Amino acid sequence: MASNAAPKPPLGTPFRIRDDLICVGSWSTAAKGASVQTVDGTGKRVTVTRLALAGPFAFALKKKTGDLSVVVCGADGTTQVTKIGPKKAQDVMAWAIAFNAWAQA
Repeated sequence: MASNAAPKPPLGTPFRIRDDLICVGSWSTAAKGASVQTVDGTGKRVTVTRLALAGPFAFALKKKTGDLSVVVCGADGTTQVTKIGPKKAQDVMAWAIAFNAWAQA
């Protein structure tokens, strides 16, 4: 990846970087003028099945729950909000940090 290229979003997420645009579905805005914010609503819980199968180790194997809300803000004031499942949440948060650092450079 070239140093001046936007970081690629994680596979399996609704985000795309194409022709210097960040796209969410059919909505798009200039990538260099966009910021990506995450609102972490994810959590972890112990399920009965995990407790029965893993015993006291179930507390280390908590199930991820909830969705991550991602807000993409364009320089023109438009925004797009999307939800990401808990399995992709950590990857999307890391990408959002990298994207914002790239956009501010």
